[in-house]
Amino acid sequence: MKRRIIYLDNGATSWPKPACVGEAMVDFLTHKAGNPGRGGHFLAREAVSVVESARKALAELIHSPDSKRVVLTHGCTDSVNMAIHGVIRAFSREFANSNGECPRPHIVTTAIEHNAVLRTLHCYATNKQIDLDIVPCDKEGLVHVENVVSVTRADTLMFAISHSSNVLGTIQPVKDIVCAIRKISPEVLVLLDAAQTIGHIAIDVQDLDIDLLSIAGHKALKGPTGTGALYVGVRAFPDVGDHARIFCERRGGTGAVAPGLEMPNVLPDALEAGTPNAVGFAGLLAAMTEYDGEISKAAHEHEMSLTQHLLDGLSRIEGITVYGRKDTKNRTPVVLFNLSGIHPRAVSSSLDEEYGIATRGGVHCAPMMHQTIGTGSDGAVRVSPGVFTTKDEIEAFLVAIAELARRTSNQLA
Repeated sequence: MKRRIIYLDNGATSWPKPACVGEAMVDFLTHKAGNPGRGGHFLAREAVSVVESARKALAELIHSPDSKRVVLTHGCTDSVNMAIHGVIRAFSREFANSNGECPRPHIVTTAIEHNAVLRTLHCYATNKQIDLDIVPCDKEGLVHVENVVSVTRADTLMFAISHSSNVLGTIQPVKDIVCAIRKISPEVLVLLDAAQTIGHIAIDVQDLDIDLLSIAGHKALKGPTGTGALYVGVRAFPDVGDHARIFCERRGGTGAVAPGLEMPNVLPDALEAGTPNAVGFAGLLAAMTEYDGEISKAAHEHEMSLTQHLLDGLSRIEGITVYGRKDTKNRTPVVLFNLSGIHPRAVSSSLDEEYGIATRGGVHCAPMMHQTIGTGSDGAVRVSPGVFTTKDEIEAFLVAIAELARRTSNQLA
């Protein structure tokens, strides 16, 4: 028997995927599944065509000046790690003395970050390899410009920030922050984690004046898991010369330059080692082509209408606490709440087992964000509708939560 699912966990990964995604992946495996760049035969050339088309589509989406500056990865976490490890490693290679000793670079990040950023930086900070400042946010998940400026130094190497909190959905004033910190540290490398915003809102890497952008292919872009990208700007990797400020931690074959033991010194090959997830990028390309690679105004308005409906409905249920902003201004379609008297994971389990509703309970890999809003180690329940979510499904969710709230209240009485 096929199980009925109301899927409200699009913040983790979008579902259902458009039919074209699976069709394109099957077609690739059937007719094009050579190893891209690793051979001159027909199947290898077809694979290259798919991969390069996906790269170009992503470049156009973020307004990259050159598609070669879009490095294809295995996901947003892979992109973040490539950026952070690569920048720190390049710094240490350049400034280490003959004894291998190196000054500690200064890096700034924020309390809203996903563990992809926080854990990666933490491992360097605890080993005393970097000086790390973590900027707080307010109860609505907003990082204030003046707080970032207060810890930025003239020698700050990198600033890493999520475009939007995956917990509260609050979109950050990235352009204002970047403008302010560049007055203090003109060459600071800015890493923007766009996992929660790419596909929801327009992103222009040139207008934002950022250097590194991590992209998830499996969320709002509607592609399969295991797909992502890292945009690498000119400050991080100049067009000419060999003064790249990001070093490739992953070594291996690229298919482009075979002789020699050094990685190629041109993008994207300098940061792309090994066989890419070509079948995954076939699916991502299909999804982006189906939706013209653009941010649909109608789709975004639909998602935000559902988000407001969630906010309004939850606010009327006794025992519910909703966190963050109470309207849809400057946010993504993410709503966070708790039900008094029941652990958030138990709420999500009940929704799944009794009602067939998929949500996510816990700390969402963003522990500092939960500490800020007072949900601690237990976290809260996250509801994230998507473009295929219907108003009737939101109504069914609200009915289910109201029933759980009444039941919990009666048990505690």
